[in-house]
Amino acid sequence: MQIFQDILAFFQSEFFKFVIYLFLYFIVVIWLSFVYWTYRDANQRGTNGLLWALVVFIFNFFGLLIYLILRPSEYVQDVMERELEIETKESLMNLQILKCPACGNDVEKDFFICPYCRKKLKNSCPKCGKPLQLNWSICPFCKTPL
Repeated sequence: MQIFQDILAFFQSEFFKFVIYLFLYFIVVIWLSFVYWTYRDANQRGTNGLLWALVVFIFNFFGLLIYLILRPSEYVQDVMERELEIETKESLMNLQILKCPACGNDVEKDFFICPYCRKKLKNSCPKCGKPLQLNWSICPFCKTPL
C-alpha cells in the first residue's frame, strides 16, 4: 500500500507538474513552428501561405499532413529558373552557332572553312553552291552526285 501512496505522491509533486508543463511547452513550440514552416513553404510554392498556415493552426498535425499531400511539387523560383534555362537553350539553338572542331572558336552553320584556323568545315556543291557535310556523297538540295 505504501508503494501506491508513493506513486500517487510522485504524480502530485511539483516536479511531475513541471515535467508535464515542459512537455506541453515543447508540443506548442513544435506546433507553432509547423505553422510558420507551412506559411513560408506555401508562399515559396506559389500558393496562399496564410490559408495553409491557418489550416495547420486549426487542424494541427492533421492539417500539416493535408498540406504535405496537396502542396505543389515545385518552388516558383525553380520553375522560373527552369523556364529561363529552356528559353536560353532554345535561343542558342536558334542562333545555330557551332564550334570549330580544330580550334574551338565559334563558327556559323554555313561556313565552309573556319576563319580562325582555316580548317575545312564543309564542301560546296558544284552545281548549287550550298554547304554540304564532308561525308555526304550527294547534294540533298539539287541531287548532284559528288
